[in-house]
Amino acid sequence: SVSAVIMFLTNGVSFAGQMLLPVWLIHVCSVSPERTGLFMAPLGLGMMCVYPLIGRLSDRFDARNLTGCGALLSLVGTVILVVLAYSGLNVVLLTIALLLRGGGAGAVGIPAMSAGYASIARADIPMATTALNIMQRIGGPMLITACATFLGWRLAAIGAPHVASTAFAETFGLLALFHGALLLTTRFIKPSEKKHQFGLS
Repeated sequence: SVSAVIMFLTNGVSFAGQMLLPVWLIHVCSVSPERTGLFMAPLGLGMMCVYPLIGRLSDRFDARNLTGCGALLSLVGTVILVVLAYSGLNVVLLTIALLLRGGGAGAVGIPAMSAGYASIARADIPMATTALNIMQRIGGPMLITACATFLGWRLAAIGAPHVASTAFAETFGLLALFHGALLLTTRFIKPSEKKHQFGLS
């Protein structure tokens, strides 16, 4: 179903980003591991700010528009990472990028899963739960592998003085393409599914 694909991509882009960012900060930007942890904090903060608002937002917006907005925010945040990888670390822009990625991810997952459950018969919920869990769990490893493999290939192939920066920028670009696929997939959620979310009707 559409929700299963969304959960696959959501987990995939989340974990792939969490793999790439610390490696880029430590090995390209020469940031210490301790500071890297602090720099990653806005990602969780963005999610924390959005999660308490999901119920109210779902009352006002249907699942397609809400998840689409979240996917767009995450995409914008990832594009900022592409720019940073090319131009160099800017803590303010990095913070904005991670807030957007965190908040966007928070606005996608719960509404998409709720819309998926609302679109199936009650008798099929156990099977749907299994399918969604499987898609969630394979999304992370598959997109991490794809990004890591692409990064390794670009590091070996470019052969320029600023090879690492270019390779990471291109890999963040690949991650942005996955975010674009997520944004496109959210447009296939039926708008009418909003009324069934969270048991609100």
